[in-house]
Amino acid sequence: MYILIMLLDKNIVNTSNFRGRGVQTSIDNGLSKHHLEHFWDGSYFDEDFFVADDKTELTPTYPKTILNRINNPDMGPEWSMNPYQGCEHGCVYCYARITHEYWGYNAGLDFEKNILYKSNAAELLEHKLQCKSWKGEKITLSGNTDCYQPTEQKLKITRQLLEVCLKYNQSVVIITKNALVCRDIDILKKMAAKGLVEVCISITTLNEDLRRALEPRTSSSENKLKVIRTLSEHGIPVGVLLAPIILGLNSDEIFKICEAASNAGASFMNHTLLRLNGTTALLFENWIHKTFPLKASRVLHQIAETQGGSLNKDDASNRRKKFSAIGQAIHQQVRLAKNKYQLNKARQKITPLKLGIKQTPQLNLF
Repeated sequence: MYILIMLLDKNIVNTSNFRGRGVQTSIDNGLSKHHLEHFWDGSYFDEDFFVADDKTELTPTYPKTILNRINNPDMGPEWSMNPYQGCEHGCVYCYARITHEYWGYNAGLDFEKNILYKSNAAELLEHKLQCKSWKGEKITLSGNTDCYQPTEQKLKITRQLLEVCLKYNQSVVIITKNALVCRDIDILKKMAAKGLVEVCISITTLNEDLRRALEPRTSSSENKLKVIRTLSEHGIPVGVLLAPIILGLNSDEIFKICEAASNAGASFMNHTLLRLNGTTALLFENWIHKTFPLKASRVLHQIAETQGGSLNKDDASNRRKKFSAIGQAIHQQVRLAKNKYQLNKARQKITPLKLGIKQTPQLNLF
């Protein structure tokens, strides 16, 4: 027997429990002018109406460019390269969820089940790196969705991009939650020898029960630490990204995560507080009331406190300027943990001159 369950927001409806998915719900596309309501009067039985297909659908896209210049509110201006749109990892808090709405999908289950991949990514990157106007600036792979999500094991687009970067001596910072990055250790070792690569392993929690609830299809915390150890042993600069810090859920693990990462061989650490932008706030609110009903109100109020009183007010200045007392306490803990476990080592800066690109007046014209 199937029962429709109305949740916290009228725009969110849950019809089943999807194994290995994050938010478990669908939500209206915030950019759509039309609203679709599910209706069943009981006069017939349509299994497809109640039980959605849980298989991941892959759709190729053919963009005209692969690099995006963005002003990241937490990391600053950077070049971002994203081979995939949507992410199977299913992290319930992911700020990239709302980008799926521009493709006509919703930020809920569609984000996890409908993956768009850039089949011509390597060709686009090579064309860009050959342009005289390109100055050899560092590229983040990826700034939006994880470049080593499960789909990468089959498509190998990220590996193709790394091969191009190695060919043209292009510096890259890789951010991932997946142990699949070790598959490309042969390329990463060659890039590290030239000072072209850094890897940031994102660890949200060491509590496996919490990790499975927050980010169900990411690598386990134990495997992430093994990745740090493996990369470090092969001479590849590797650090830990403690992100996001969710007040009341994982904010008590800052020192534990820093200690474990340092022991595994991490040399630097970055962090961000949780940001809930757009419809992601509705999805997260629905999820936490279902998953941690006793903690939900306290967690949501603490998140809102760091955002100037609003749950989905995506104002980076509040987070970075330590708007609230609790925000100040978190930033202070991170600073102490970094110093205690020596995760504040200077990171190597890559410049065009170091890559062998001559800075001539003619080149500066472009």
